[in-house]
Amino acid sequence: MGVSELGRAVGIPKATALRLLGVLERRGLVQKEQARYQLGAGVVPLARAFLSGSSLNRAALPLLEELALVSGETVSLFIRQGFDRVVVQRVNSPHPLCYNVRLGQRLPLHVGASGLLLAAAMPEAELQALLDQLGEVRLANGQTMTREALLARIQQVRQQGYAISREEREIGVVSVAATVMLPGRSAMAAIAVTGPPSRMTSEKIEFLVTETRRVAMEMASAYSHI
Repeated sequence: MGVSELGRAVGIPKATALRLLGVLERRGLVQKEQARYQLGAGVVPLARAFLSGSSLNRAALPLLEELALVSGETVSLFIRQGFDRVVVQRVNSPHPLCYNVRLGQRLPLHVGASGLLLAAAMPEAELQALLDQLGEVRLANGQTMTREALLARIQQVRQQGYAISREEREIGVVSVAATVMLPGRSAMAAIAVTGPPSRMTSEKIEFLVTETRRVAMEMASAYSHI
């Protein structure tokens, strides 16, 4: 992004954006190429420190590995940032045909099983603000959802504590997700098991709902004891 574009994105004057970028550039956190800025190599140690130092990640990884082993599918851990969800941990499926998602990748909240669960845990005012900016939602499978239908779905997964999505964000992707909760707190994360429709049969989905919810409860317990 250029200086003016960055300034508009964060709501600060161009001169202020340029001054802040200068500081970040000296520290290696951004780099300038042809009058545009991108992340610099200095963010790599920060990312590594987060992945190794996060209490949630330390609690999650052994359990995600276990779930990937019993499911044979890719298992991911998401947290909410604003109106997006971010992948903070992942264990890949052993199958050549599998779902690939990058650590740090940002995905929407309003489509996909884990996104719906994190949306369901949002404060009501934030949830309404999210719905206000969406309008009618078109899914990857061609279906459309009105605001009312989407809100009803979010309320349903809030009551269930789990969600199932079939080719909503991407064709060829089925996902089962469960909410990671702590006593007295709202959802802190969501675990998703994701694979192709050919392997995600009705029987397997039923099994994964049970297993994913079990792992989510164990993860919450492990996190609370760190």
